[in-house]
Amino acid sequence: MFQKVKQLNKNIILIILIFILIIVTAYQSNTPRNKSENFNGGKSETNKNNSKKIKYGKIGDTKYIKIVYFYLHNNFGLSAQAIAGILGNWVQESGIDPIAMQGDWNYRSLKNSKENTNNHQKDIGIAQWSSKRRAQLINYANEKYNGEWWNMTCQLEFMTQYDGSFVEILKEYSLGADDNIAQNAVDFNKKWEISADDENKIAKTRGAYAKNVYKYMQDNDMTGSRNLDKLNNLRFRGVAIHY
Repeated sequence: MFQKVKQLNKNIILIILIFILIIVTAYQSNTPRNKSENFNGGKSETNKNNSKKIKYGKIGDTKYIKIVYFYLHNNFGLSAQAIAGILGNWVQESGIDPIAMQGDWNYRSLKNSKENTNNHQKDIGIAQWSSKRRAQLINYANEKYNGEWWNMTCQLEFMTQYDGSFVEILKEYSLGADDNIAQNAVDFNKKWEISADDENKIAKTRGAYAKNVYKYMQDNDMTGSRNLDKLNNLRFRGVAIHY
């Protein structure tokens, strides 16, 4: 009799343990494994970024796409199509990242950019300014932004008002830009960016990036038309620079 009671107790304990295990397993299966899964219906930020890449292709930093668009369109009247041509070039140059330092794609950081400020062999910023234009950007940053050339607003102000004769070149480009987004990218490169790539390669790479960016802009209400009155605000405001 004692042995039967003892065996019964063992069976009851085993049943209880199995029941507890079932409850714990069910709870774990319904609990997110990390905090990122609590957002966007279980999608992490990485998944959001990957979905953008799938939808638009290579477009660079979307946060800065918006900043560039609203700055250039609201202040200087550039059309969405003209801005897409510019950004298509900057996807290639920097990934549309103002802290970019030439050759730093695999180890980009603000610390690295700061440390290489005086390394004149390395181009800098969203447009990868070089040579005299690089020096003038840093001079402008020293005067107005405590030396922080990596500040996006600093670079956009420099581009539209203090980049020597290239301010007028930017205006001419903006006046001529039309609905052919890839050609806008080619024209901007030829007139303003001036890379070493031939025109066919520019159309296939920078032109394609420009079209990718433009699709993103269209889906996010960045579709403004050219404003001729505001385009007249594009003029050099500094001391004469010969380059």
